[in-house]
Amino acid sequence: MKTSHLITVNRKEITIVTDKNEKYVSIKSICKAIGVNYQTQLEKIKDDEILSSVVPLKGTTGADGKIYKMRLIPLRFVFGWLFTINPKNVKSEIKQNVLEYRMECYNALFDTFTKRTSILKEKTTLQLEIEALEEELENDYRVKKIKELKSSVKNASQRLNNLDKNIVSEQLDLFKNK
Repeated sequence: MKTSHLITVNRKEITIVTDKNEKYVSIKSICKAIGVNYQTQLEKIKDDEILSSVVPLKGTTGADGKIYKMRLIPLRFVFGWLFTINPKNVKSEIKQNVLEYRMECYNALFDTFTKRTSILKEKTTLQLEIEALEEELENDYRVKKIKELKSSVKNASQRLNNLDKNIVSEQLDLFKNK
């Protein structure tokens, strides 16, 4: 069963079609929304070995209720296709957006293939959990009691050291020439 709905990007409507649990997006409406030439992008998609195999021409109900043939791209391929758009070939007002998107893709690819981000997130989560437990323990009377006892032990050790120094000093005084 096909269903479709519209979303708005850059004040332009983009058709999203669901067919057999797969979401598809209208290539033409994306091109209009981001300001790139539809025919150029369609040719580029047709020339791509992977994208050309996943971009059907489908009959889809438009916003006006009529059936239209549209070139649709599976949603899971949209981000890869958008990554291929050359910033030199877009309107000047969106060039910076395309550059930022491409940088975000490069970072996401790096993170995905190196797993660095996921490990950093795991480490941060663990550290936050440790800090929360430490904070919770700070309020535990037993931890406070342990700290007090350790402080008393340290104080007793210092007194013993001082006493030992005095005893050694007194003993050494016995051997001084008078």
